[in-house]
Amino acid sequence: MADTRNQNEWSAVFLAAAELSRRGYSVALTLGPNAPLADLVVRSPQGKNFIVDVKGKGRSGRWCVKPKAPTPNLFYILVRLGMTPAGIDRRADTFLVMSQKTALQLTKPNRKNPGLSGFSSQSAAAAVDHWDCLPR
Repeated sequence: MADTRNQNEWSAVFLAAAELSRRGYSVALTLGPNAPLADLVVRSPQGKNFIVDVKGKGRSGRWCVKPKAPTPNLFYILVRLGMTPAGIDRRADTFLVMSQKTALQLTKPNRKNPGLSGFSSQSAAAAVDHWDCLPR
């Protein structure tokens, strides 16, 4: 049986890396348990370095974003994969792009289970395709 969560996370990381590359950024993937802070190391077209934590999911619902200590140059790209009952629809892929500060402001803590802290897509609507918040 396929691990859908794992598939969604990998798909999201590669889609985010591809979209950044298409926009002129240089991207490196940080793989494995030794890189828990971010999934991507990125260099902007103007030479500024930053890191990106990518989250992905295949259906609607809350975004689970566990709060992290404030980290300079940390950004989030949340990828809602375009999945329909008929299958994959790449035209329906959605990217929410935000700074760590914005993600922390949106995140509602879950005191019982911090791993379930997060926010709704509606509360983050301003972040849809907000690529301009990334360093240039």
